[in-house]
Amino acid sequence: MRILHAIDSCDPTAGGVVEAVVRLSEALCEQGIASEILSGDDPCAPFLGNRQDNVHVLGPSSRGSYGFASAMLPWLREHVCDYDAIVVHGLWQYPGVAVHKALLGTEVPYYVYPHGMLDPWFKATYPLKHLKKLVFWKIAQSKILRDARSVCFTTEDERLLGQSTFSPYSCRETVVGLGSVDPPEDSEKQMRAFFERFPQVRGRKSLLFLGRIHFKKGADLLLKAFGEIATNEDFLILAGPCEDEVHSRKLREMASGFEDRVLWTGMIDGDCKWGALRIAEALVLPSHQENFGIVVAEALSVGTPVLISNKVNLWREVEKDCAGLVDADDLDGTSRLLRQAKKTGLVEERSNARACFSKRFSIRQGASNLLELIKRDANL
Repeated sequence: MRILHAIDSCDPTAGGVVEAVVRLSEALCEQGIASEILSGDDPCAPFLGNRQDNVHVLGPSSRGSYGFASAMLPWLREHVCDYDAIVVHGLWQYPGVAVHKALLGTEVPYYVYPHGMLDPWFKATYPLKHLKKLVFWKIAQSKILRDARSVCFTTEDERLLGQSTFSPYSCRETVVGLGSVDPPEDSEKQMRAFFERFPQVRGRKSLLFLGRIHFKKGADLLLKAFGEIATNEDFLILAGPCEDEVHSRKLREMASGFEDRVLWTGMIDGDCKWGALRIAEALVLPSHQENFGIVVAEALSVGTPVLISNKVNLWREVEKDCAGLVDADDLDGTSRLLRQAKKTGLVEERSNARACFSKRFSIRQGASNLLELIKRDANL
């Protein structure tokens, strides 16, 4: 079987969707599936590295976040019959339009992962952008979902939240899950890689925020709460890129007075990233909106408990398995998370973290669910 994943870009700084696509494709390959990626990236983009073997790069794309790549539609029309299924990742972008047009009149099915992009939080937070999306919904996006063999949601919360944001809403829904890979072996090497780069963290009790430093992630709540309750022995690591200089400057101003206990690492990856996850007392993600939270699964995979808001769509599973603490996505909720973690030491949550990952959040299970869906549909 041969599957193609369509996405606007493979740039890892774009966030969790890219990580999900890459890991899902790798997990399918492990199961003997020829899994490839189609993107609108510039072929010379440094982040592509050695991925050229299974990534078809048809950019550079244009028209901003829409990701228009003129070569994508003719390429798809030429190669569509080479694949048993095509999977579109994300909404509001050209790859979905191109796949929809290219597959008209063919027998090749396509599937769509919204990756949280139907969440009503975006409508409430960005009303002007919602008006643009509403126009695009009427013209193209509603038809793309309607004609998909299935729309694949990563959690039940995501599926339910997505039903009322746009109208008309008509599609075949399936919850397939998602997840993370098992962590690389040699934990000592990974922790050493992190400490060699950031020696000031060694010997400190550190909380970790890992991901894009974006307004919706709640880093401002975390900094305020940390400033309120932290003692001299506590340390906070904020790891991830921030494209908004104004937001970045405001966050750094919030840390005034305890900046010696806050580390801004920028983007980290590889052994350094896994080392950060392993040395942390807990991962903290007080997001206002989080479709799945790949980084939550990654933390659990190395036995690190998580402190998350109830707007991270996998919070029910984390709470049920007692693999972390959950509270509201406001300052009071974030402060309660930090106080409770400090009070209990998260002993029980740490002992449950890895089991929660294995049971619910392995990318292998998400890949198996998608593969089962495609095979089942092929027999219709």
